[in-house]
Amino acid sequence: MPPEDPTPRRGRPRRISSEAIAQAVLDVGAERATMRRVAERLGVSVPGLYHHVKNKDELLRLAARRALGDAPPPRYAGEHWAAFLRTYANYVRGALSSEPALVEKFVGGQVADDGQMEYVAHALDALGAQGLEPDQAIEAWAAVTALAMGSVTEAHRERILADTGRPWTSRIFALTARSGPGAHPTLRAVAASGHDPFGDEAFDRRITLLLNGIAAQYSLDPDG
Repeated sequence: MPPEDPTPRRGRPRRISSEAIAQAVLDVGAERATMRRVAERLGVSVPGLYHHVKNKDELLRLAARRALGDAPPPRYAGEHWAAFLRTYANYVRGALSSEPALVEKFVGGQVADDGQMEYVAHALDALGAQGLEPDQAIEAWAAVTALAMGSVTEAHRERILADTGRPWTSRIFALTARSGPGAHPTLRAVAASGHDPFGDEAFDRRITLLLNGIAAQYSLDPDG
């Protein structure tokens, strides 16, 4: 009787759904995700994972789509227009801030979302019902979206700088230290106040400023 061949037989790679891969990336954390870490999370080999995705870039695209799909944007439910836009702005900021590594994929248009345009249409109809003309509705919508997304990228950049030993306050002190004592008085006052331009409270104030501007521009009730 011939001896058994000790070499393990190669079979088909274990089937893994795109949803499972995306969830594994989110479980690991998009910023920490590597092919090896995701494969370990799924209980498969790295070559087995490569059978389903080409590279880390594709991992992040799957995760971005999953993250946005699991948390759909808020629908208008008859509330005041400013409350609706504030809720939407906080949704955008929260959804993207939770996984900063996914921001690039979303901003770069690499996340396919079949429901995105339908949602935009719904939101514009809601603003139109408040008396805004179509071009006014899209301008208001775009302004709020831009502020929310800009806040995410700004906070992400600040997090990277802080992690490398260059937080906001230290950069201010570096500038004022090499300037004359009377230079940049407003920036010095900001540093002395301890104001955090990247936190939730600062974002809420910026949204209020923008919404008040929209109300003034288009003769809308700012408070309901």
